[in-house]
Amino acid sequence: MQPVRIAGVGCCLLDRIYGHINFRAPSFQKYLSRTPGDGGLEPGKLQFEEEVEHFVGHRFADFQEDLTQGCQPDKENIGGPCIVALINAAQLAYRESRVSFYGCRGDDVVGDRLAVALSRTPVDLAHYRVEPGSETAATTVLSDPVYDEGHGERTFVNTIGASWHYMPADVDDSFYEADICVFGGTAIVPRIHEGLTQMLAKAKDKGCLTVVNTVYDSLNEKKNPGQRWPLGDSDDAYRLIDLLLVDREEALRLSGEETIGGALAFFRAQGAKAVLVTNGARDVCLWADAGRFAPVEEHSLPVSAAVGERLKQGVQGDSTGCGDNFAGGVVASLARQMYAGSPVLDLHEACRWGIVSGGFACFYYGGTFFEDRPGQKLAELEALYAAYRRQEGESK
Repeated sequence: MQPVRIAGVGCCLLDRIYGHINFRAPSFQKYLSRTPGDGGLEPGKLQFEEEVEHFVGHRFADFQEDLTQGCQPDKENIGGPCIVALINAAQLAYRESRVSFYGCRGDDVVGDRLAVALSRTPVDLAHYRVEPGSETAATTVLSDPVYDEGHGERTFVNTIGASWHYMPADVDDSFYEADICVFGGTAIVPRIHEGLTQMLAKAKDKGCLTVVNTVYDSLNEKKNPGQRWPLGDSDDAYRLIDLLLVDREEALRLSGEETIGGALAFFRAQGAKAVLVTNGARDVCLWADAGRFAPVEEHSLPVSAAVGERLKQGVQGDSTGCGDNFAGGVVASLARQMYAGSPVLDLHEACRWGIVSGGFACFYYGGTFFEDRPGQKLAELEALYAAYRRQEGESK
């Protein structure tokens, strides 16, 4: 049996994680957004460094120490909605899949450090190109572990760097020869995001299963504050998506609706085949109606109680990368189902693996878990998965 080929395009960057920021402190509050699209910070959302500088009126380097409340980063780690998802998928489906990343970095020291870290993962980097004379994308991650009634939240300041220069034409035809094509967080790789409809169409023409996992779209929020965000160059993108992965905020902003139910109705009307909506430490909503998935009526699944218990016991980590690992767990499950020859895909089962993957990311700093040996992370998650199945049984 040939391994399932997974190819992902999107963002890869260096995360600098500050794990003990107080969002209620005056030194943080003065940088908060006052009106939509003004460039100020908002908990749970990503803002570009240039926009924050415009909002504050100074270079980021001049007020970063004040914003980070004099702290030093707790951790530097591989970040980015695409690469983190792919790493998790490669770790969980290490026997059943081969995973490749398509993206770029700068030719600077940060890029060199990032490349060394990436070499410790099972993802194929043959299509990870170096952009001469460019700065590698990086994100300052500000994490408040007690925000939102103890569930924790993060705020992101992104330096987009080389990602400005990565184009659909830079993605060669080998990408479309994969069994699963993942488009991850393309809103922070702007030219890929603008060309998303055409790239999805090409993937569908080749028979690929298309997965889109989104990220907060700061550029379009800045361009049209409070308006519905585009996905690609038209709503035609939705009918080309087999599985759309969004968080609650992204679902509402992409659809222009006020509720998750309304957002799901919008995505269904636009032709998306299946949708998963995460909501932080709250229930995940899912639905599937057509295409490669067995039909699933709209319903919700709870987060992992076992993860919650471990966090109450004082396990150290943060919520950075939870959503990205959720996406990777879903993709890994789909790959394993395809490898097993399943004629239709089980979204509910894939969501289980997403939930335990996202929860496990709370046990360490940053989105990427580095394994000592192949299968190490899978073994950890199998225990959480078994506990989650027991939790489901007890709730019936």
